[in-house]
Amino acid sequence: MRLLLILCLLSWHTGAAAATGRAEALFAANAGAVVQVRVIDRASGDKSGIGSGFQVAPDGLLATNFHVVAEFAHQPQRFRLEYRDRNGQSVPLELLDVDVVHDLALLRAPAPLAVTLAPGGAEPAHGQRLYSLGNPLDLAMSIVEGSYNGEVSGARYRKLLFSGALNPGMSGGPALDESGAVVGVNVARGGEQIGFLVPVEFLRQLLARREDARWQALGMEERIAEALLADQEQYFAGLLDGPWETQSFGGFRVPGRISAALRCWGGSSDRPGLRYEHSAQECGSQDAIYIDETLQTGELRYEFHRFASRELNTAQFYGLLAGNYRHGEHYNASDREHVGNFRCREDFVRGSGIDWRVSFCARRYQRYAGLFDLSVAMASTDLLQRGLVVRLGVDGISERRARELLGRFIEVIEWTP
Repeated sequence: MRLLLILCLLSWHTGAAAATGRAEALFAANAGAVVQVRVIDRASGDKSGIGSGFQVAPDGLLATNFHVVAEFAHQPQRFRLEYRDRNGQSVPLELLDVDVVHDLALLRAPAPLAVTLAPGGAEPAHGQRLYSLGNPLDLAMSIVEGSYNGEVSGARYRKLLFSGALNPGMSGGPALDESGAVVGVNVARGGEQIGFLVPVEFLRQLLARREDARWQALGMEERIAEALLADQEQYFAGLLDGPWETQSFGGFRVPGRISAALRCWGGSSDRPGLRYEHSAQECGSQDAIYIDETLQTGELRYEFHRFASRELNTAQFYGLLAGNYRHGEHYNASDREHVGNFRCREDFVRGSGIDWRVSFCARRYQRYAGLFDLSVAMASTDLLQRGLVVRLGVDGISERRARELLGRFIEVIEWTP
């Protein structure tokens, strides 16, 4: 037994030494391709934001995250871009293109770096060792070892799960496999020893778009708007064309988890003395597209509130429904430069055996033509001792898809006496 323990310890130390040696070799070979990207406030000369980036072509083309350079992308008159070389010298950068949906950006340096990290090919195997490079917390260029644990489940926007300690400042840096191939781009942390990577295929797509003359002729806001519109069109076209999962909900049939990118929760009220029954279900997406610190978009959420009572009279029961007939909150925008005020229309609509009172509200995106935030409140009006309140919210949807989505909800929800 003692001999076995010694052999196991020797084996562990040998493996740890090999992993350490690999990290050391990868850092030595590839750190020259990685820089700290800085957003500088023109007025003060101080840095407003930092991240990491890496050279993806030998002509000085760098990749990073969109959220690292978003301030400059929106307000180039207020900010400038630079990177710090390994000698501490500042070098100016030019913003060439962005993929706002997948949080990527391409930059140009005036002179190439010594090392290039070309985007890799095959997706890593589950459990494979990965090595992330970047400048955490503005401390020093570092390498972080972790492992690949598949794609994040239940996400609308594909991300790879990296079991390693990513920290602020590493956003935009490369994640390498043991051969030194780029398999992803650092994008976010989810907690201790949990990080997320943008799959490298989206970086390859962004690089290929440099050959699209029509795209390159668009301004930055036009590129963002077109990408957002295309993303919502693809998502809602698939959502509305396919069948919806429905489920029983206290005498009703309601949409369940209508997309794999949604998660659902349920609950009920059981306070002593309550004169009515209340049960609720809520479904919502778990991720969004970062535009800037005051605007995120791309989320879908809906909730159902079922009420029933044998103790309340008709007037009291409809008063209960009326008190819960209200819109959900929208927290995706905190700056009126991005969105206008909600404009609402109320109507009475006949659905699948249910009469509805419906409030349909939308607010326009100021910079991105064709996009709206949608908010809907619905309450049944014709059922005795039983009623349903529905709240639906979408951040970033076209007017046509918004009306189709509402129509589908009205069509699918049924009363099952």
